[in-house]
Amino acid sequence: MIYGRFGNPVTIKRRGTLDDVRKLDGRKPDKQDREALALGSYVVVECDGKERLYHLAFLRADGGIREIDAAMEAVT
Repeated sequence: MIYGRFGNPVTIKRRGTLDDVRKLDGRKPDKQDREALALGSYVVVECDGKERLYHLAFLRADGGIREIDAAMEAVT
């Protein structure tokens, strides 16, 4: 199981985009957003029936990074 920043279960849907920053965070992308996107560290997750933008660094999983990597590979 993969968990978000506050311990809530999440499902990784896809890699994040600039449009996701605008749509899901409701703000204009800044330099840090562009850097994170270039590194591929933003992901869109589903949580409680809603899509949210997460940084990979804030995810954790029962199976550790291997579980997160496998989930990322499955959607890429």
